Amino acid sequence: MHTLLKSTLAAIAGLFAFAVPSSAHNYNAQGICTDADCSDPFEPAAQEDGWCLLRNAGNVEWFSAEVNKGGNNIFLWGKLMADIDFTDVTHTPIGVSEATKFNGKFDGQGHRILNLKLRTAKDLQGFFGGLRGGGTLVKDLILDKSCQISGKQRVGGIAAFAQTITGEPIVIEGCINEANITGTSTAVGGILGGSMSPHPAIHIRNCVNTGTIRGSGESASIAGWLGDNAGSVVENCYNTGRLMGIDGSKRNMVRHGGSSAVHNLYELYSNSTYTQGVKKDWITSAPLSSGELCYFLSAGQGGEAWGQTLGTDASPLPFGGSPKVYLCGKAYCDGGLIADASFFSNDDEGLEVLGHQFQKGHCIVCGALEPGYVFAPRKVFLMAGQSNADGRAALSTLPGYMQDYVARGGSRFCYWSYANGSETAWQMFAGKMVPYMPYTDNNTTSRCGFDGIVYHLIEEALGQRFYVIKESRGGTAIDTRCSSTDDLWWCAAPEWLATAAPRSGHSLALEFTENIRLCIDNVLSQLEEGYEIKCIMWHQGESDRTQAAAYHDNLQQLVSYLRSWLVGKTGDERYATLPFIAGTVNRSSTQYNAVVEQAVRRLAEEDANFHVVDMSDCKLGSDNLHFDATGEADAAQRMFDKLVELGLLDEEDPTAIGSPVPSTKGNGDVFDLSGRKIATGKAAGICIKDGRKVLVGTR
Repeated sequence: MHTLLKSTLAAIAGLFAFAVPSSAHNYNAQGICTDADCSDPFEPAAQEDGWCLLRNAGNVEWFSAEVNKGGNNIFLWGKLMADIDFTDVTHTPIGVSEATKFNGKFDGQGHRILNLKLRTAKDLQGFFGGLRGGGTLVKDLILDKSCQISGKQRVGGIAAFAQTITGEPIVIEGCINEANITGTSTAVGGILGGSMSPHPAIHIRNCVNTGTIRGSGESASIAGWLGDNAGSVVENCYNTGRLMGIDGSKRNMVRHGGSSAVHNLYELYSNSTYTQGVKKDWITSAPLSSGELCYFLSAGQGGEAWGQTLGTDASPLPFGGSPKVYLCGKAYCDGGLIADASFFSNDDEGLEVLGHQFQKGHCIVCGALEPGYVFAPRKVFLMAGQSNADGRAALSTLPGYMQDYVARGGSRFCYWSYANGSETAWQMFAGKMVPYMPYTDNNTTSRCGFDGIVYHLIEEALGQRFYVIKESRGGTAIDTRCSSTDDLWWCAAPEWLATAAPRSGHSLALEFTENIRLCIDNVLSQLEEGYEIKCIMWHQGESDRTQAAAYHDNLQQLVSYLRSWLVGKTGDERYATLPFIAGTVNRSSTQYNAVVEQAVRRLAEEDANFHVVDMSDCKLGSDNLHFDATGEADAAQRMFDKLVELGLLDEEDPTAIGSPVPSTKGNGDVFDLSGRKIATGKAAGICIKDGRKVLVGTR
């Protein structure tokens, strides 16, 4: 792609209207004309292979002026040939306005911009003003700590803003901001200030911020506002600078609209409220200088993106010139580091990867399955409801093991699918079961529900892989007469379901069952050991307070619908009495309704397989609506205790001989110990393999 763009640019180079001085000029060492009343004050850059070679501040300002003329000039290529000193030179952002956004290539080659002072009360301030979607690349540029940039809204070190969806994404890579960046309004960031509508896909990778970032409520160390383009990615970046003006999301490194990928970020500036990039299990006391951070930043990138001369470089560098850092000594089977056994070196001194540590057929370190181990049917749990199931407590306030899920990329034993009513989540999760990691409807790891703690407790109790299918969305009701977020309802009335549809058709019940179907077809039915759905966990009712009198019948109808659907899908009649476990609403909640609680408790009296977990006093946050961290932990423990009480976590005896139901179809159907069909087309007979009974139908 680079070669193609290069040849294309060379072919059209004659189209660019470069400013050529009409008479001799006296340029000083900075490339600024010293002649009085000069109309061409900046020294034009030399050209080579389609690149504008920028050797001084005058060359850079000439390049900026050319780009800011607009037209084809927005596609120019610029390359720094040296560190550039801006002492006494006023910089005009490259791509100064929405009309003249930069859409070319800029290679800093690891050079520094020095002594640049851009202090104004205007919007859109940065070394680059605007970047335009369509293959823009800015790389290997350092904004030195001697620089200062200030403005109003959308203020960034490397670039102030990005805009326009055209073709390939904007890429900013290998850039470092050391400057202090200040904005009196919103969207302030060390690398990027903020995206503007229409939001392009933006890829920020292998970048660093060390400067102090100050904004007004919507600031972040890397990107103050990334926008809401699903194609945006921020990865392999770190921050050591102070941040002021963070908003309530506590997303300290990247603020984004919900569908972007954000991973492998490292926050080295200590602040307990931060929710992104916080890693607590460093094995060295100084990860910046020891090589530990450098190793993690390069992991998964072939080990070449970051380099560091250990003992010389104080921190990792995201471009060529410094050697690779190797992990040496010993590491766990999942690549995890071992204190006092793992170390880092610029020489490859060898690495011993320890073997798996199997218990109950699973590695307790990485979750890998032990070859040849025969498992009982896998336990499956269904989780559903509205915002308190979806979760509103900040991840940073939850127990450390919840944050560890993010740091290590997910759970060892809990695999889940969470298509939560949004199209983005549906594309990410529907029918796909992946290691659990805290997730919410805005696709950040900044918060999670009490259910995440339940999964952790189940994981600790079982020590084996299990599966979760979840559906929840804040503000959603059962009764369609209730106001509901995005007009989504749990209604199970047959006449309403007949005209509804998943997602765009407003039915959470249909979306839930559709995802369960996909998970069964794509994952669960493929398990050699089979599966068994153990229960449905539920927390909802706040949004039905305006139709409280109907809540009993509405919830009863939903429970019946879900059970009947599972029977129809699996052919397993046991699901007609599948346990349904409902948590109650806190009585201090602003949306508590006593009639709703009474309806839930009445259902438990009428239905032996409907159970209530009293969450009426689980602590709420400042909004008096959602559980805080303490409330979530308490609610989770009570839900877990109910699972234990009902025997839903008990291990099946693998050699117990029950009352199997043989196949009557003569097609080799395979059944689990309870006689439930789990596969077809296998050999006939009953056998005990490795101490576990396997029942097979006749051919």
